[in-house]
Amino acid sequence: MEFLKDRYRDCLKWAIENRWITIGAGVAAVAVSMFLAFSGVIGSEFLPHLDEGAIWARGSLANSTSLTEGKRFTDQARIIFSSFPEVKTVVSQAGRPDDGTDTGGFGNTEYFVDLIPKDQWRPVFHQNKDELIRRHES
Repeated sequence: MEFLKDRYRDCLKWAIENRWITIGAGVAAVAVSMFLAFSGVIGSEFLPHLDEGAIWARGSLANSTSLTEGKRFTDQARIIFSSFPEVKTVVSQAGRPDDGTDTGGFGNTEYFVDLIPKDQWRPVFHQNKDELIRRHES
């Protein structure tokens, strides 16, 4: 520990004696960080595009919606999602989760839409999930 403490004291003494270099290096580091953060030079290339072959959809109903009406709406949405031959399974949830980890309120509806492999899709979608989602929206 004495070795580390001595090295730290030496570095601290140098930084204080050369404060303009120290301040300049700090300002330069902040400037480079700001440039990289806001210039778009660093984007999402570090995060791969994740496509697990499913769609996660979320909707919101008024908090005053009754449980019966929320269930009816959720069932209707499941039927619409399931009407596409590209859809294998639809799992839904209506209301707020019990564990308290989600920000969704009582009018929250969520759907996990599992899709068949893209090579089995109809040719109109060109194996493109964005086109399939756009068709779901219309």
